Order: sequence, then C-alpha cells, then structure tokens
Amino acid sequence: MRRGRGVGRTLVWAGALCAIGACGGGARPSPGPSLGKATCALAESPSTLADTATLHFRALDVPPATCAQALAAEWLRPWGTGSSDRWAVRIALTPTGASVRRLDSEGARNAVDAGYAVLATEDLDLVAYASARPDLEVTPLPWDRTYVVLSSAPVAALGAGTGPDAVRVDARAAESWECESVRSGTPPHAAPTRSRRILYAIGDRTAQELAARIVALTEDREVAAVGRSASALDSALIAGEDLGYVISVARASRCDAIAAIAAKASWVGSHSLRPLIDTRAYAIAPRGPRP
Repeated sequence: MRRGRGVGRTLVWAGALCAIGACGGGARPSPGPSLGKATCALAESPSTLADTATLHFRALDVPPATCAQALAAEWLRPWGTGSSDRWAVRIALTPTGASVRRLDSEGARNAVDAGYAVLATEDLDLVAYASARPDLEVTPLPWDRTYVVLSSAPVAALGAGTGPDAVRVDARAAESWECESVRSGTPPHAAPTRSRRILYAIGDRTAQELAARIVALTEDREVAAVGRSASALDSALIAGEDLGYVISVARASRCDAIAAIAAKASWVGSHSLRPLIDTRAYAIAPRGPRP
C-alpha cells in the first residue's frame, strides 16, 4: 500500500525522543536530541523506484539528517518490494532533501561497519550491532506506523491476542481509535467472505508475522496467511472476499488512510477494523564531537 495522502502535513516533536534498550543485547541506544518544538515536513510526495527514493522536505530547528531519517521511516516503510530483509535504508542529503537507498541485511551491516553512513532501520539486530560501536549514535524515531487487520467478516475475535510479542521489531499495542471520516455500523452491501486467507503485502515482514499469529490463534485449520504483491493486495482489498487483510498505515494520518481505502472498498468501516500494533524505526548516524 503506498502512502500518498497527508503530504505536506507537519511532524511536531516536543522534548527529547525517549530511548529504550536494543533487543538482542548490545549497548543502550542514546536518547534523541532535545528538539524543543521542531518542524519536519514533506514538500511533496516521495518519488520511489525499485530500490531508491527521493524526499523533498522542509526542516526547521531540526538537523536535516534527523528529519530525513524520520520521514524515510514514516513514508518509505515498509518498502514496496518482495525482499525478505528487515527494512533498512541509507540516506544522503541533497540541497532540497535527501536520496534514500534500500539496503539488504549485508549492505546495512557493511554501512554500519563503515561508520560514516546515515541510516534508518527497523532491524533490531542491526540496532544492537550499531549500539555497541562508540562512534555511532543510535536513536529511536517516533511511533509512526500502525498495523491493523481489516475484515468483511466480524472482527470481534479476528486478531484478538495478536500484539507486540508476535513481531521482531520495536512495537507496542495500538490504542483503539475512531475516525469521523470512516462510517460506523454495518455497511448495506457487505462483501461475502469466500476464502479463508489472511492476506498481507509481500516484503512486509511485520505484516507477515502478524498474519501468521492471527492464523495460529484461530481454531479453523483451513485459515492460511498468504502474501500478495502491493497491486494484488489492493485489488483483493477492494473485493473484500478474503477473511482478513493485515496492512500498515501512517499513524499520524491513519483516519485519512482508512477513509481512502473505504472510498474504494465499500465494505470497509469502523466495524471492520481492529488496530493491532504501533511500530517505530531507529536512526543510526556518526556520533558528533562531545563538548
């Protein structure tokens, strides 16, 4: 699913970013910089190719590299390819923003070893590896992606018990939320459920892990988690003929994202949505000189 709505809106941070220990060992990541009231906003939609993307943004009272890392994590995660590697990108600043390149696991480890690259990643093993290096600063980015399960069947039980422990990224339980722009109640033409599949986007390992947990918690042995390309998932979501769909949306504009889906899929409403988890990525950058 490609995120195109809400471009140009503003990200606002107040105070320092909180820090948590990196999973899998290693040193503790550093707290984020004290940004006060800082602005980091896209000037236009990201331009994305197979393994590269271009970000044009405005950064006010926040380092451009920090802004680029946060925007890359929010708007380019997960990457729309079939790679099984955890999301990791290398960022190079440009006069108007930044160029972003997707890295496989080996490329990301090599970039950390080089010691001078600006990276963003959700790979907790890479976070722990980078945290052990005294020349690198590792900072948690804002909680920016929310994973939900959508279903044209009742979702009262579907996804229940599926939470942060189902995935190998930094995650927390998503709060319940309502959107005025998304209809409530049962739609007049709910799509019939014809398959026992839980669909997710190929290349989104977090969605895959959540779908697998949902399947494991069902009592129906015919239910299966199945990956689909982004375009095939979009088509299936519009039809609404599968048991469920695990997708991620930008947390700050989640209502806009669900409303955009509901505009194409008439069966989607607040009744067909269960929030599962929020996730965040990490920024890795060379450590600046100490005062």
